[in-house]
Amino acid sequence: MSYFTEILADSGDGFRAIDGDVGDANDLDDLVDMMRNSGGDAGEAVAVIEHEDEWFGLVRLCENNEVKVFLSDLAAVEASPFAEMFADLLDSRPDAYEAEPEEDFGIEEDEAEDDDEDDDEVEMLEFDPDAEWGGDADIFADRGVPASALIEQVEQHRSDPARVVAHVGETVGFADQLEAAR
Repeated sequence: MSYFTEILADSGDGFRAIDGDVGDANDLDDLVDMMRNSGGDAGEAVAVIEHEDEWFGLVRLCENNEVKVFLSDLAAVEASPFAEMFADLLDSRPDAYEAEPEEDFGIEEDEAEDDDEDDDEVEMLEFDPDAEWGGDADIFADRGVPASALIEQVEQHRSDPARVVAHVGETVGFADQLEAAR
C-alpha cells in the first residue's frame, strides 16, 4: 500500500497544487510552516495525506492562521510513518479508565435519563472514545461540508479514503487539482 500526499493552496480564484513533500515535515508545526510559505493570496491551504484503502488526513490552514486537523482512523495513523506528525492529537485520546460510562460510577438511572434529554438539545462534536476518527470533524463546515456529512462519509466508505477526500474536494473546490496531482 502506498501513500499519497499533496498540499493545495487557495489562490483566491481556486486551489493550486504546491511543490513540496508532506513527508519532509518532522511534525505538524513543520507541515503548517510549509503550507503557510506556499499559501496563496487567500491565505488558505490544505494538506491531504492518504494511505491507500486505510485512512486519510486533512490539515487545513485557515485564513485567520487557525489550523484544523481531521484523521479518518486514529489507530491506523498511529501505526503509520505520520504518527510523529500527529503525535499531539494521538496522545490526547483518553485512556480506557477515562472513557468508562458514567452510569458505572453510581449515577442513578433517572439522572442518566435527564442527561440523555439534555444531549438531544445540543449536538456536541467532542471526542467520541468509540469512534475511530479524530480531530476537527467540522474542518470544512464553513465551506459546505458539515461535520455530520464528513463523519457519515468516513463511516460509509471506510475502505475507500480517496472517495471521501474526493467528496470533500468537490464541495470545497480542490477536487480537480487533487486529481491532477495524482
